[in-house]
Amino acid sequence: MNVLLVVDAQGRIAYASRPAWRRLRITDPIVSRVETDDVDFRQVVACFSRSQAECLEFRSSDFVLRTGSFTVVRPVQQPPRDLGLPSQPFLVIANFDTGVVMADFAQDLVALMVLALLLGGLLTGTLWYVLTARLLPRLNQAAQTDGLTQLANRTSFMETAMEILAEAEERGADLVFAILDIDHFKRINDTYGHDCGDVALVSVAAVLATVLRPDDLVCRFGGEEFALLLSSSKEGGRKVLERLRLQLEMNRVGYNGRQLPITASIGAAATADCGYNLDYLYTAADKALYAAKHAGRNRVDWTDAEALSRLQLSR
Repeated sequence: MNVLLVVDAQGRIAYASRPAWRRLRITDPIVSRVETDDVDFRQVVACFSRSQAECLEFRSSDFVLRTGSFTVVRPVQQPPRDLGLPSQPFLVIANFDTGVVMADFAQDLVALMVLALLLGGLLTGTLWYVLTARLLPRLNQAAQTDGLTQLANRTSFMETAMEILAEAEERGADLVFAILDIDHFKRINDTYGHDCGDVALVSVAAVLATVLRPDDLVCRFGGEEFALLLSSSKEGGRKVLERLRLQLEMNRVGYNGRQLPITASIGAAATADCGYNLDYLYTAADKALYAAKHAGRNRVDWTDAEALSRLQLSR
């Protein structure tokens, strides 16, 4: 700060940051000479030179601050008691050195920039955490999951199944591929509506999740069709699929106060008979599913050696 003055109604300096100026008039050449580069200060001095009564009413808002000066002018009724001044109107004039003001501002600006960078880094880190740890896994799961049944969707199932088949082929492990199709599903939709059909799909998915083991892979393949890849030999897969069929037959779908029976036909193929090619396993299981439906539904059919030979000849 260049100088601080407290001026009374007669234009005398009642208090000053420079003690030698006290009791001098603000119009004194010593005072005005020091502050001649400040246009706003000169305007206050000129007012008291004319002995105008309104000089104590000056405010900083009355001036247009220029780049060469920085003056704050404020009228007060009672100055702080520690100044030892009587209770009467005064005019406080604070004149700042612009170089010091700009230096302080620059320091504050640097501090603000550092703070902004820290806050920006914190915000970026938080956003990155939310994206990578929370949002992306959920989006990835949503992209791999059937929205209705919460089982894996077809794309996710096929990708994972090919990896499992490749690993099983290297180890010589047995797997079973099966396709499950809900019997008379169109009749359910036509009779009770598509909402009931959705309830039936969710019910079947719940039975699948209950019967199958953690190592087994299952998905909603599309419509009323589900696909399964069982980590089992043909004989073990036969037991699992038969247990699944019986569980579905005993299960009831609750809808609008009704308990609707539901059954499913299943076609299966074992890697021991058909190898580890996923497309070939699917074709073989689909043929067996077709046979199960034509044999009366609510049954499990397999692609046996004879059926496999006919399938190979038809390719």
